[in-house]
Formats: sequence, structure tokens, C-alpha cells
Amino acid sequence: MIADQVSSTALTVIQGILYTARNPHLKQLLSGDQIDAYKLVLNASEPGRKRLKLLESPLFRAIVPILERLLMPGITLHYVLRKRFIEEAVLASVTAGVTQVVVVGAGFDMLSWRLHKTFPETTFIEIDHPATSTIKGRAIGKTADNYHVVAVDLGEDDIETVLTDFTPFDSQQQTLYVCEGVLMYLDEVAVRKLFASINNLTGVGSRFVFSVAAPMMSTESNTTFLLDLYLRFKGEPLKWGLEQKHLEEFVSAQGYKLNKIADDVGLLAQYLTSPFSGPIHAGEYLALTVIE
Repeated sequence: MIADQVSSTALTVIQGILYTARNPHLKQLLSGDQIDAYKLVLNASEPGRKRLKLLESPLFRAIVPILERLLMPGITLHYVLRKRFIEEAVLASVTAGVTQVVVVGAGFDMLSWRLHKTFPETTFIEIDHPATSTIKGRAIGKTADNYHVVAVDLGEDDIETVLTDFTPFDSQQQTLYVCEGVLMYLDEVAVRKLFASINNLTGVGSRFVFSVAAPMMSTESNTTFLLDLYLRFKGEPLKWGLEQKHLEEFVSAQGYKLNKIADDVGLLAQYLTSPFSGPIHAGEYLALTVIE
């Protein structure tokens, strides 16, 4: 990500979700408060307002499916399904006794903000780049004492040091860490360091839900070489990928137990009750793990 510049990917994700919300066959996947929250955060910046305005254009809405086929078939629906899985993981974890939720690389995700009033005894902490965090703070204004945004550059700052020095964070609490759409932008050294830092911060029993992208050349992925060119042009190239068949071995080596994987087929089966004939993104999957 370019310094002092809002992530283009963060904007694209929210725009894609709102695009899907306009589809009469898919809009049931999103709640009204989700849609309102995403509009709120996009309205807080000029680039975001431009993205919202584009959604009103019939020409843009007609072009989106073409762009998807060229870059990442089915990606806008995937954004929605990915967030459904993560929200359910957060809710299940809080219900099971987790009292602290840490979102690493939160972007413009609004889940913690939406949930912090519903669960006042749970501490929600978001970590993300200052450029993105500033805009989110402008959008949501004053919040309750159990919701915090920490503005750091994950490319330069160590999450373990940042959280250890952050007073609202409590290493003794049962904690769920969330890392959505982030790991693929880190190199492998940084990915392993993140897993180690989470282990060091709260230890045995902590949960970690995250998404992983298979390498672009993998048969598991339907992304195209044009995506790689586009992301490099935007200054947000993909750096790390892992196929599903290697994930359990990888997380085990980091001291984690793999509890669940959800790929494109699993997400469709779990959240779409009627047959779906459109494209679905293949290559990014979700995992829920626990530190042993």
C-alpha cells in the first residue's frame, strides 16, 4: 500500500459488496445495517463518494461483470460470503466466551463497529493503516469505550509491540483475531511473524479466523494474470499464497489447530439456499484455527 493513500482494495471490497446488495437474487445475504454502515464509511471520503456514485450508473453496473471475468470471476459475491463467514465466526466466539476481538488490517470493514454496542462486555480493537483509519474515524465519530481503532502501518510496525503497548488490549482475555483479505499482501516472513505474534500475545485457546489466497497459477484459483498487473499498478501486489491442501501443515507448524476451512463450494452451499448459476470466485478460502 502506498503511504498516506487509502487502499484501493479496501474501497473496491465495499463497492463490490454494495454492488451485490443491488442484485435481487443476492440482496438477502446482507442486512440493512450492513448496507447503511458501508455507505456511511464510503461517504466519508472523496474517493469513497466517487465509488458510491459509480454504483448509480447503469453503464458501470453493466461493466462490472465484464471486469470480473477479466480479473477475478465472481469476486463481488465472494466478498459478501467471506464477510458472512467471518461475522458468524465472531458471533459464535463471543457466545462461547471470547471477550476480546482484534481485527488485523480492518480496512473499511464495519463489523466491530456494528457489534460493539450489542456486546458491551467485549472489547473490539481494529488495526489498520493510518490513511484508512482516519477516514473510518471521520465516518463513525464518537464510539463507546469498548471499541478502539489503532492506526499503524502493518508493513512497518510489529503487531505484538503495538498491542502490548496499547492499554485497552488485555493479554489475559480470551481473544479472537480476524485477518480478512490481508495475508496475501504480506510476504511469507511477515505472515509467519503475524502467527507467532498472535501466539505470543494471548497464547493457548486464542482463535484466529483468516482468509488465504491460493497462488495465482494454482488450479484452485480462477484469477487471471491481468489481476496481477492491475494490483502491481495500484501498488498493492500479491506476495503470498497457499493451497488448501497445505494449510493444515502450515498452521500446525505455527502452533495452531485447524478447525474449519470454507472454500467457494462450501460458502455457496452454506449461504445460498437456491441454485446459483453465476460465477463464484475460486482461490481465496477461509480458515478458523485455535492456538494449541
